[in-house]
Amino acid sequence: MLALSRFMLKSYTRKHAYFAPLAATLIAMFLLYTYKPNPVMDSYAVTSAFLFVGSAWIALTFLNHGTPQQEQLHIIHAGSMKRYLLSQMLALLVPVALCTVLFVLYPLAAQMFDRSVRMGELFLAAAAHLIMGMLGTALAMFFQSAWMPNGTRATALLLVLVVASLGAKSIVGLLPEQLGWLRWFFPPVSLMLDRLLDSGVAPLHKLWGILGYGLVYALLLGLVYVLVSVRRDART
Repeated sequence: MLALSRFMLKSYTRKHAYFAPLAATLIAMFLLYTYKPNPVMDSYAVTSAFLFVGSAWIALTFLNHGTPQQEQLHIIHAGSMKRYLLSQMLALLVPVALCTVLFVLYPLAAQMFDRSVRMGELFLAAAAHLIMGMLGTALAMFFQSAWMPNGTRATALLLVLVVASLGAKSIVGLLPEQLGWLRWFFPPVSLMLDRLLDSGVAPLHKLWGILGYGLVYALLLGLVYVLVSVRRDART
C-alpha cells in the first residue's frame, strides 16, 4: 500500500493540481501572521480552520486527478478495492501531516506569538490541525467525480457543507429546540474551534474529548466511504 500511495502522490504532483489549494491555504496563514504579536491558541484555532478548508480542496483535486482507467489499474495493482482505498487515504494523510507541521511550527520559528508556547498547547494545536485536516479530507471523498459526475455541483455541495460545518453552532442556534439534536450530524468543526478558542479556561479533558470526537467522526466517515465504495464496486 505504501508503494501505491507514493505512486499516486507522484502522479498528483506531476499534474500540479495541488498548487491552487495549497497556495491559497498557505497565503491565508501568512496573512494571519502579517502582524505580531498574536495570541497562541486563538491563532492556532484560525489556522486549523484554514487547514480544514484547504484539506477538503486538496483532497477533491487529488481524488479527481486520475482517469477511471488509471483507477482500475491501481485496484489491480493493490490486489483489492479495499487496499486501493486505504492506499488512497494514506496518500491523502501526507499533505495534511506536512501542513500540520508547517502551521504549528512556522509561528514558533518566526516568533509570532505574544508569549512562550507551553508543550501541552503545542501538542493540542498539532492534534487539532491534524484532525481538522482529516475531517476536510473525509468530507471531500464523497464529492469526487466517481461519486458525483457533475463536478460543478459536487464542488458547490462540498463548499456548502464546509461552510455549514464552520458555522454549525450558529445554524443550530437558529433552529427550534426540538431540532437541537441535528448538531450531532454536523462535522464537529465548530465545536473544536470553540474549544480551542476557550482553551485558556476550558478543562483539559474537555479539550481532548472534543478532539477525540472529531477523530472518531473522521474515522467513521472513512469507514463509510470504504464500505460503500466496496459495495459499489461489487455491483459493477
